[in-house]
Amino acid sequence: MTAFYVVGAAAALWAVILAALGIRRDRFPSTPRTTRAVMGISALLVAGAIGTAIVAGILEGEQEEEPQEGEAVAAEAAAEEAAPSDAQELELAAVPSGDFAFDTTELEAASGPVTLTMANPSPVAHNVSLEGPAVDEMGETVGQDETSTVSAEVEPGEYTFYCSVSGHREGGMEGTLTVE
Repeated sequence: MTAFYVVGAAAALWAVILAALGIRRDRFPSTPRTTRAVMGISALLVAGAIGTAIVAGILEGEQEEEPQEGEAVAAEAAAEEAAPSDAQELELAAVPSGDFAFDTTELEAASGPVTLTMANPSPVAHNVSLEGPAVDEMGETVGQDETSTVSAEVEPGEYTFYCSVSGHREGGMEGTLTVE
């Protein structure tokens, strides 16, 4: 990504130099040879910026590839460890319309381990998070037809479940988990 910034900065500097020369001189570039040189340098800088952006995008995409089989097994084991088998399973969903809302705003549970599982039928990415007395946990942000889960040990009291994607909670995507 650094090469992109260097080439982009060189292109911006070139544009400023050309503008300054164009303002100070009546006929700039003054000869056909100078015109070709200016056009050639400009084309090289533009091609360099586009090329480095493409390479950076390809390299970034390779880093975000699916986990290998061993990594997937490890991730699955970690998820199972995070959600104790004796945890209460509470299910909710994002509304399918894409609005910032869950299909419920009230959930109840007994004290102890709890897991909230949110299905996302919405075309908008969402997650489920939980906060309250001694709890501040976030689930993974997921796309359409995926699920987000969050697990915590809860004591009697009120907790807030919400979507932590920027602006979603503020848009009304939250509810109350009452623990008795």
